Amino acid sequence: MEQKRRRSYHSLGAELLCEIKNVSAPFDQTTDMHNHTNHEILIVKNGRLNLFTDHAGIELTRGDIALIPMYKFHRGEILTPEEYDRIVINVTENILEEASYEQYDLNKCFKPYNDKHIHTAHLTEEELEEIDRYSSMLKDNLFSSTPESEILTDAYFKLILVLINKKYRKNEFSLAEDKMPDIVKRTFNYIDKHLTEEITLKALENEIHNNGTYISRCVKKISGLSISQYIIAKRIALACRLLREGNTANEACYQSGFNNYSNFSRTFSKQVGVSPKQFQIEYRKGVIANV
Repeated sequence: MEQKRRRSYHSLGAELLCEIKNVSAPFDQTTDMHNHTNHEILIVKNGRLNLFTDHAGIELTRGDIALIPMYKFHRGEILTPEEYDRIVINVTENILEEASYEQYDLNKCFKPYNDKHIHTAHLTEEELEEIDRYSSMLKDNLFSSTPESEILTDAYFKLILVLINKKYRKNEFSLAEDKMPDIVKRTFNYIDKHLTEEITLKALENEIHNNGTYISRCVKKISGLSISQYIIAKRIALACRLLREGNTANEACYQSGFNNYSNFSRTFSKQVGVSPKQFQIEYRKGVIANV
Protein backbone atom coordinates (compact mmCIF):
# COMPACT_ATOMS: atom_id res chain seq x y z
CA MET A 1 0.00 0.00 0.00
CA GLU A 2 1.31 3.44 -0.90
CA GLN A 3 2.29 5.43 2.17
CA LYS A 4 0.55 8.79 2.45
CA ARG A 5 3.11 11.61 2.65
CA ARG A 6 2.72 14.51 5.05
CA ARG A 7 2.44 17.82 3.24
CA SER A 8 5.30 20.17 4.06
CA TYR A 9 3.28 23.28 3.24
CA HIS A 10 -0.14 24.17 4.57
CA SER A 11 -2.10 27.00 2.95
CA LEU A 12 -4.31 27.57 5.97
CA GLY A 13 -1.87 26.52 8.69
CA ALA A 14 0.18 29.71 8.28
CA GLU A 15 3.44 27.82 7.69
CA LEU A 16 3.38 29.30 4.20
CA LEU A 17 0.73 31.63 2.85
CA CYS A 18 0.71 33.60 -0.41
CA GLU A 19 -1.95 36.21 -1.15
CA ILE A 20 -2.38 38.55 -4.11
CA LYS A 21 -4.47 41.51 -2.98
CA ASN A 22 -5.92 44.76 -4.28
CA VAL A 23 -7.09 47.88 -2.47
CA SER A 24 -10.43 46.30 -1.52
CA ALA A 25 -8.68 43.51 0.41
CA PRO A 26 -8.12 44.35 4.10
CA PHE A 27 -4.82 44.18 5.92
CA ASP A 28 -4.03 40.83 7.54
CA GLN A 29 -5.59 41.37 10.98
CA THR A 30 -5.47 45.04 11.86
CA THR A 31 -4.51 48.46 10.56
CA ASP A 32 -2.74 49.14 13.87
CA MET A 33 0.91 48.37 14.56
CA HIS A 34 1.23 44.62 15.19
CA ASN A 35 3.57 41.65 14.76
CA HIS A 36 3.51 38.01 13.59
CA THR A 37 5.18 34.72 14.39
CA ASN A 38 5.98 34.46 10.66
CA HIS A 39 8.27 36.43 8.39
CA GLU A 40 6.35 38.66 5.97
CA ILE A 41 7.25 39.60 2.40
CA LEU A 42 5.36 42.59 1.01
CA ILE A 43 5.71 43.30 -2.72
CA VAL A 44 4.01 46.44 -4.05
CA LYS A 45 2.50 46.04 -7.54
CA ASN A 46 0.63 49.35 -7.72
CA GLY A 47 0.05 52.28 -5.39
CA ARG A 48 2.10 53.87 -2.64
CA LEU A 49 2.29 53.38 1.11
CA ASN A 50 4.39 54.29 4.11
CA LEU A 51 5.60 51.25 6.02
CA PHE A 52 6.47 51.88 9.66
CA THR A 53 8.20 49.60 12.15
CA ASP A 54 8.95 50.43 15.78
CA HIS A 55 12.27 51.93 14.63
CA ALA A 56 11.89 53.39 11.14
CA GLY A 57 9.60 54.30 8.25
CA ILE A 58 9.93 54.15 4.47
CA GLU A 59 7.77 54.92 1.45
CA LEU A 60 7.13 51.98 -0.88
CA THR A 61 6.00 52.20 -4.51
CA ARG A 62 5.62 49.84 -7.48
CA GLY A 63 8.33 47.18 -7.54
CA ASP A 64 9.44 47.73 -3.94
CA ILE A 65 9.82 44.81 -1.54
CA ALA A 66 9.70 45.02 2.26
CA LEU A 67 11.05 42.09 4.28
CA ILE A 68 9.60 42.07 7.78
CA PRO A 69 11.17 39.60 10.24
CA MET A 70 9.00 37.60 12.64
CA TYR A 71 7.93 39.46 15.80
CA LYS A 72 8.83 42.84 14.25
CA PHE A 73 6.16 45.45 14.97
CA HIS A 74 4.92 47.10 11.76
CA ARG A 75 2.07 49.02 10.19
CA GLY A 76 1.16 50.18 6.69
CA GLU A 77 -0.28 53.60 5.85
CA ILE A 78 -1.81 53.63 2.37
CA LEU A 79 -1.07 56.86 0.49
CA THR A 80 -3.16 56.00 -2.58
CA PRO A 81 -6.56 54.80 -1.23
CA GLU A 82 -7.82 54.34 -4.79
CA GLU A 83 -5.02 51.92 -5.73
CA TYR A 84 -3.00 49.47 -3.65
CA ASP A 85 -2.15 46.12 -5.29
CA ARG A 86 0.35 43.87 -3.54
CA ILE A 87 1.66 40.37 -3.01
CA VAL A 88 1.90 39.23 0.61
CA ILE A 89 3.82 36.08 1.53
CA ASN A 90 3.96 34.84 5.12
CA VAL A 91 6.39 32.05 5.98
CA THR A 92 7.75 30.50 9.16
CA GLU A 93 11.43 30.45 9.99
CA ASN A 94 11.33 26.64 10.00
CA ILE A 95 10.05 26.45 6.43
CA LEU A 96 12.77 28.83 5.25
CA GLU A 97 15.47 26.83 7.01
CA GLU A 98 14.18 23.55 5.56
CA ALA A 99 14.19 25.07 2.06
CA SER A 100 17.75 26.42 2.44
CA TYR A 101 21.07 24.75 1.75
CA GLU A 102 24.30 24.94 3.71
CA GLN A 103 25.79 27.22 1.06
CA TYR A 104 22.62 29.28 0.50
CA ASP A 105 20.48 30.62 3.34
CA LEU A 106 17.08 31.77 2.07
CA ASN A 107 16.48 33.35 5.48
CA LYS A 108 19.39 35.76 5.03
CA CYS A 109 17.30 38.63 3.68
CA PHE A 110 15.46 38.85 7.02
CA LYS A 111 18.61 38.89 9.18
CA PRO A 112 19.55 40.31 11.59
CA TYR A 113 16.06 40.18 13.10
CA ASN A 114 16.80 43.06 15.49
CA ASP A 115 18.05 45.40 12.74
CA LYS A 116 16.58 48.88 13.21
CA HIS A 117 16.56 49.45 9.45
CA ILE A 118 13.73 48.16 7.27
CA HIS A 119 14.99 45.43 4.93
CA THR A 120 14.02 46.37 1.38
CA ALA A 121 14.79 45.71 -2.27
CA HIS A 122 13.50 46.89 -5.63
CA LEU A 123 12.37 44.89 -8.66
CA THR A 124 12.62 45.98 -12.29
CA GLU A 125 9.44 45.79 -14.36
CA GLU A 126 10.59 42.49 -15.84
CA GLU A 127 11.43 41.06 -12.41
CA LEU A 128 8.10 42.24 -10.98
CA GLU A 129 6.22 40.46 -13.77
CA GLU A 130 8.31 37.35 -13.12
CA ILE A 131 7.71 37.31 -9.38
CA ASP A 132 4.00 38.08 -9.91
CA ARG A 133 3.78 35.01 -12.13
CA TYR A 134 5.64 32.83 -9.62
CA SER A 135 3.44 34.10 -6.77
CA SER A 136 0.26 33.31 -8.68
CA MET A 137 1.48 29.76 -9.29
CA LEU A 138 2.59 29.43 -5.66
CA LYS A 139 -0.83 30.53 -4.44
CA ASP A 140 -2.64 28.12 -6.77
CA ASN A 141 -0.50 25.14 -5.78
CA LEU A 142 -0.76 25.87 -2.05
CA PHE A 143 -4.50 25.34 -2.33
CA SER A 144 -4.25 22.40 -4.73
CA SER A 145 -4.44 18.74 -3.73
CA THR A 146 -2.97 17.30 -6.93
CA PRO A 147 -0.01 14.91 -6.57
CA GLU A 148 2.42 17.37 -8.13
CA SER A 149 1.27 20.45 -6.18
CA GLU A 150 3.75 20.09 -3.32
CA ILE A 151 6.71 19.81 -5.71
CA LEU A 152 5.50 22.88 -7.60
CA THR A 153 4.90 24.77 -4.35
CA ASP A 154 8.47 24.05 -3.29
CA ALA A 155 9.82 25.10 -6.69
CA TYR A 156 7.94 28.40 -6.98
CA PHE A 157 8.61 29.31 -3.35
CA LYS A 158 12.35 28.80 -3.82
CA LEU A 159 12.37 30.73 -7.10
CA ILE A 160 10.75 33.69 -5.35
CA LEU A 161 13.12 33.61 -2.36
CA VAL A 162 16.24 33.23 -4.50
CA LEU A 163 15.25 36.24 -6.60
CA ILE A 164 14.46 38.31 -3.50
CA ASN A 165 17.75 37.40 -1.79
CA LYS A 166 19.72 38.30 -4.92
CA LYS A 167 17.99 41.69 -5.09
CA TYR A 168 18.38 42.28 -1.35
CA ARG A 169 22.15 41.85 -1.57
CA LYS A 170 22.15 44.71 -4.11
CA ASN A 171 19.92 46.84 -1.89
CA GLU A 172 20.21 50.58 -2.44
CA PHE A 173 17.52 51.67 0.02
CA SER A 174 20.01 52.52 2.77
CA LEU A 175 19.95 56.14 1.53
CA ALA A 176 16.14 56.34 1.40
CA GLU A 177 14.48 59.01 3.53
CA ASP A 178 13.32 57.80 6.94
CA LYS A 179 9.61 58.64 7.21
CA MET A 180 9.47 58.06 10.96
CA PRO A 181 9.00 61.42 12.76
CA ASP A 182 11.80 62.06 15.23
CA ILE A 183 9.39 62.61 18.12
CA VAL A 184 7.84 59.16 17.56
CA LYS A 185 11.21 57.47 17.15
CA ARG A 186 12.45 58.96 20.42
CA THR A 187 9.22 57.95 22.18
CA PHE A 188 9.48 54.36 20.92
CA ASN A 189 13.16 54.20 21.93
CA TYR A 190 12.31 55.44 25.43
CA ILE A 191 9.54 52.86 25.77
CA ASP A 192 11.89 50.07 24.64
CA LYS A 193 14.51 51.09 27.21
CA HIS A 194 12.02 51.35 30.07
CA LEU A 195 9.46 48.72 28.99
CA THR A 196 9.56 46.74 32.24
CA GLU A 197 9.36 49.88 34.38
CA GLU A 198 6.49 52.25 35.10
CA ILE A 199 6.12 54.62 32.13
CA THR A 200 4.12 57.79 32.69
CA LEU A 201 3.16 60.58 30.32
CA LYS A 202 5.01 62.99 32.60
CA ALA A 203 8.22 60.96 32.24
CA LEU A 204 7.80 61.01 28.45
CA GLU A 205 7.26 64.78 28.50
CA ASN A 206 10.50 65.23 30.45
CA GLU A 207 12.41 62.91 28.11
CA ILE A 208 11.02 64.17 24.79
CA HIS A 209 10.71 67.82 25.89
CA ASN A 210 7.25 68.19 24.42
CA ASN A 211 3.62 68.31 25.44
CA GLY A 212 2.16 64.91 26.39
CA THR A 213 -0.99 65.41 24.33
CA TYR A 214 1.09 66.20 21.24
CA ILE A 215 3.34 63.17 21.82
CA SER A 216 0.27 60.95 22.15
CA ARG A 217 -1.24 62.33 18.94
CA CYS A 218 2.00 61.72 17.00
CA VAL A 219 2.30 58.13 18.29
CA LYS A 220 -1.34 57.43 17.41
CA LYS A 221 -0.87 58.77 13.87
CA ILE A 222 2.08 56.44 13.17
CA SER A 223 1.11 53.31 15.12
CA GLY A 224 -2.68 53.48 15.16
CA LEU A 225 -2.42 52.90 18.92
CA SER A 226 -2.50 55.12 21.97
CA ILE A 227 0.72 55.22 24.01
CA SER A 228 -0.77 52.93 26.67
CA GLN A 229 -2.01 50.47 24.00
CA TYR A 230 1.44 50.46 22.38
CA ILE A 231 3.16 49.79 25.72
CA ILE A 232 0.77 46.92 26.45
CA ALA A 233 1.32 45.43 22.97
CA LYS A 234 5.10 45.54 23.45
CA ARG A 235 4.85 44.02 26.93
CA ILE A 236 2.64 41.21 25.68
CA ALA A 237 5.14 40.52 22.87
CA LEU A 238 7.92 40.36 25.48
CA ALA A 239 5.81 38.04 27.64
CA CYS A 240 5.30 35.74 24.63
CA ARG A 241 9.05 35.59 24.09
CA LEU A 242 9.65 34.79 27.76
CA LEU A 243 7.05 32.01 27.61
CA ARG A 244 8.63 30.58 24.45
CA GLU A 245 11.98 30.57 26.25
CA GLY A 246 10.54 28.40 29.04
CA ASN A 247 9.76 30.93 31.77
CA THR A 248 6.66 30.27 33.84
CA ALA A 249 3.55 32.38 33.32
CA ASN A 250 4.19 34.08 36.67
CA GLU A 251 7.79 34.90 35.70
CA ALA A 252 6.69 36.20 32.30
CA CYS A 253 4.17 38.46 34.01
CA TYR A 254 6.62 40.33 36.21
CA GLN A 255 9.59 40.23 33.83
CA SER A 256 7.55 41.88 31.06
CA GLY A 257 6.50 44.88 33.14
CA PHE A 258 3.16 43.81 34.61
CA ASN A 259 2.81 44.02 38.39
CA ASN A 260 -0.39 42.05 38.84
CA TYR A 261 -0.85 38.49 37.57
CA SER A 262 -4.63 38.67 37.31
CA ASN A 263 -4.43 41.78 35.13
CA PHE A 264 -1.61 40.23 33.10
CA SER A 265 -3.52 37.01 32.45
CA ARG A 266 -6.68 38.87 31.48
CA THR A 267 -4.81 41.28 29.17
CA PHE A 268 -2.75 38.47 27.63
CA SER A 269 -5.85 36.37 26.91
CA LYS A 270 -7.59 39.35 25.29
CA GLN A 271 -4.59 40.23 23.11
CA VAL A 272 -3.43 36.72 22.16
CA GLY A 273 -6.65 34.73 22.28
CA VAL A 274 -5.44 32.16 24.82
CA SER A 275 -4.19 32.31 28.41
CA PRO A 276 -0.42 32.53 29.09
CA LYS A 277 -0.29 28.90 30.21
CA GLN A 278 -2.27 27.71 27.18
CA PHE A 279 0.02 29.75 24.91
CA GLN A 280 3.02 27.93 26.33
CA ILE A 281 1.35 24.54 25.91
CA GLU A 282 0.43 25.29 22.30
CA TYR A 283 3.92 26.60 21.55
CA ARG A 284 5.49 23.37 22.84
CA LYS A 285 3.10 21.39 20.64
CA GLY A 286 3.98 23.52 17.62
CA VAL A 287 0.62 25.29 17.56
CA ILE A 288 1.80 28.88 17.94
CA ALA A 289 -0.44 31.85 18.56
CA ASN A 290 0.02 34.73 16.16
CA VAL A 291 1.89 37.13 18.46
